[in-house]
Amino acid sequence: MALWPAMAPADAGRGAASLPVMALQSDTLEGLRWQARPVVVLGEAALVADQIARMHAAAGALAEREVVLLTDGPGADALRLGTGLRVLLIGKDGGVKLDRDGPVTPDEITALIDTMPMRRREAD
Repeated sequence: MALWPAMAPADAGRGAASLPVMALQSDTLEGLRWQARPVVVLGEAALVADQIARMHAAAGALAEREVVLLTDGPGADALRLGTGLRVLLIGKDGGVKLDRDGPVTPDEITALIDTMPMRRREAD
């Protein structure tokens, strides 16, 4: 029988996935390089909330691919292109792998990640 830490989330022992959401700071992307695959979601609050909800619906698949969600913050100005929704997938190497002015499905994100050489090595 496994013993779980007292402070663990309620689903920690049952395989529930967590998909972190953080505000984009000036050093966030550099800090995540080689550690995670950021998905940056910028735009009007309602559009951002809808896109994040879509991502949370597939939290397990995205967490397995080491995705973290980044939203508006002090480091977002350089990435902003207006007021509409903008979604970027940034690879572990720091390169922009997807740049979309509009909603993206979690399946599009996972399919694109699965084509990346680094992800293929991780999956082996």
